[in-house]
Amino acid sequence: MTGPLVEVRDIEVRYGATIALDRVDLQLHAGEVHAVVGENGAGKSTLLRVIAGAVRPNAGSQQTQTARVEWVPQETQLPDDLTAAEWIFLGREWRTRFGWLRRRAMEGAAAAALQAIGCDAAPGARLGTLPLPQRKQVQLARALRSTPELLLLDEPTAVLGAAETQQLFAAVRALTERGAGVLYVSHQLDEVLRIADRITVLRDGRRVSTDPAPAVDTATLVHRMVGRDLPPHLQTDRALGAPLVRLADVATAHVRDLSLTVHRGEVVGLAGLVGAGRSEVLEAIVGLRPLRAGRIECTAPPAYVPEDRGSKGLISAFGLRENMFVPADDWRLRPNAERAAAAQWVERLAIRTRGVDTSIDSLSGGNQQKVLLARALRHEPELLLLDEPTAGIDVGAKAEIHELIRQRAAAGSAILLASSDLSELLLLCDRIVALRLGAVADTLAIADANEPRLAALITGAPPPAPRPHWPAPRRARPRGSRAGRAPAR
Repeated sequence: MTGPLVEVRDIEVRYGATIALDRVDLQLHAGEVHAVVGENGAGKSTLLRVIAGAVRPNAGSQQTQTARVEWVPQETQLPDDLTAAEWIFLGREWRTRFGWLRRRAMEGAAAAALQAIGCDAAPGARLGTLPLPQRKQVQLARALRSTPELLLLDEPTAVLGAAETQQLFAAVRALTERGAGVLYVSHQLDEVLRIADRITVLRDGRRVSTDPAPAVDTATLVHRMVGRDLPPHLQTDRALGAPLVRLADVATAHVRDLSLTVHRGEVVGLAGLVGAGRSEVLEAIVGLRPLRAGRIECTAPPAYVPEDRGSKGLISAFGLRENMFVPADDWRLRPNAERAAAAQWVERLAIRTRGVDTSIDSLSGGNQQKVLLARALRHEPELLLLDEPTAGIDVGAKAEIHELIRQRAAAGSAILLASSDLSELLLLCDRIVALRLGAVADTLAIADANEPRLAALITGAPPPAPRPHWPAPRRARPRGSRAGRAPAR
């Protein structure tokens, strides 16, 4: 194969008056991981859709030297009634010479594909029963099992933890070592710098730069993405008030013996691997999960931002404004008042949209997430439950959302935050509850928490050894000094 695996030149995509891509050039070579980064609405997902053939550009050209293409979109919308194995083999079923499905063989191959990326879901499990992170892993297993020559990944780790991300990276590297090319879109800049060979930055639909990964750092990428440096965020001390939610010996389908209290003005984090029970705890508090044992007491109605915005948060038949005002504030609808309030939140959260009545499906995933956050925050809730609130959010918007969370805590809200991003938990929380296999491994005050210790708790690995204390080296004496020498005779 000579030349790039994929080459796009002067690609332009327009949606009415909105220009999603403005004369973008990009090349992807065989054996390369090429990352594309940028703010929400910068055009990253649109570029992947063009290369995948899902969007036809208004101008420009594209050349692709392979037909073996796999595309894993950002949204995880899978049919609930299929099993993991049925989805992995959908349209690629194994059959006997008489036309019968080889179900047992396909389930065995699906189990191997899931194991290769660290997913412990059973191949016979219905997709509708799996949590969002495992559904994402099923998506990835389907794409990787076919050993494509071109793999397009859009925010593949947004809902995955560190261990699952490492498994995916190992599978991606194995694929590139066989000569495949990977186009990788992500907001996790630290991950991008680890996995990518080259990095392209998009801003407002235009290509800003393309560099070898070793030639740039996080600060450089952030500045190119947002056009400014982000201010540092400092942990602040807050006075805690009365408890707003208590969990006593709570047990659900996968969580057991969980006791937890969250006070006014406190941010408590839930850390854990996929399937550890982070989301189940929040769903139990809002009544989406039945309790097998224990009790939950809330002294204020919770505002809840779910992890799965597609099936549990947004209504695709509604527009932006309607999704932001579900449920309505009054028995009588007030569209004009809603439009004015929605416009304020659009400006406050920098939601990129053509208008407050636009279709919710026309927004990027990150902007959809901002609509969910606006819905939860606009009532200034006393109890706020956040499940992966910054998944698929760019670094600039993430900093702004972190500041909103701090402001709610400073105003006296109690916040329970589930996140697979350990650095996010360390940045925002007063305490962090480490969950492992549905039980509390430990609860750490923020002063005692760090990433190695949290990683050890949620994985069950031995805790990191403390640094040895070495005695201070002797200070070198100046040349010619007589100190310490035997006296001259």
